[in-house]
Amino acid sequence: MTQKFTYETLPLHSTASNTKFEIDVWRYNHPDATKTVYLQGGIHGIELTGIPVVHEFIKEIEEHQLAYNFICVPLSNPMGLDSQIMGVQTGYNNIHTNQQNCWNWNRITNLKDEPSQEGHWIRTLLDLAEPANIVLDLHTAGVETVPHIYYHETEKEYADGLGIPHMLAWSTPSYSFADTHHQLGKIALTFELSSSRGVRSEWVEESLMYLRRFFGILPKAEGSRTWQVESQLKKWYSPEGGVLCWHIDAGDSVSEGDVIATLYTRQGSVELKSPYTGVLLLKNPAHAPHERQELAKFLVE
Repeated sequence: MTQKFTYETLPLHSTASNTKFEIDVWRYNHPDATKTVYLQGGIHGIELTGIPVVHEFIKEIEEHQLAYNFICVPLSNPMGLDSQIMGVQTGYNNIHTNQQNCWNWNRITNLKDEPSQEGHWIRTLLDLAEPANIVLDLHTAGVETVPHIYYHETEKEYADGLGIPHMLAWSTPSYSFADTHHQLGKIALTFELSSSRGVRSEWVEESLMYLRRFFGILPKAEGSRTWQVESQLKKWYSPEGGVLCWHIDAGDSVSEGDVIATLYTRQGSVELKSPYTGVLLLKNPAHAPHERQELAKFLVE
């Protein structure tokens, strides 16, 4: 018998105008499965690529009859996706009900027992993922990025060989969704698939390749590089306010002292030099930064 998905909708929240926010859950149970996978996208409302990736991978699970149980949540945060200002997605934080604290949606697993919209939402996701042995959380990063993956340093074998250019190993957990599940004894990986605030077909296809390799549909690939989060992931801040013009792309290698951008200030233009030798991991969406606003993240040698 060919195994197929079942579908259910879970209510989350209704607004005063009766707008309903719901989570769609797709479940697949294979008779030979020994492990259960929880696969989700869209925990941040502006991180869009993972949503179509989960939808497309659901088809491949059935096509290949993968011997796992799956719990798939393509859009895990409908409130975040609905957060817009003048048509621009802003869904890192809950701007609808919590403008003062503006909780980062992916850093609130400690709120799971609070009687708030955030608490109910994160408790719903944690309960959905509870049966899983493997948790794959699909994210995107920055206005421009090179794909990368975060994993606990003991889980390198699961992150390696997927064809993702950069692997970031961490040792100290946060309150993020994946980190929380690692602390519960699960295999938990955070994929940063592409840039945020948009979707391209080539990003979706490239991301599907990572999942195909993870589940053995395709053979493993070489070429990934490992970095330590605590010591090799560095932020870079604007020296003053102005308008930023980049001269390099995310993923480019740089040497300390290279001119990598120009900042146009009220006093004139300033050449910005790389503070590090390494790789430009991502650019933040700060086209007109304030003084000390974060511009980018680097992976340093």
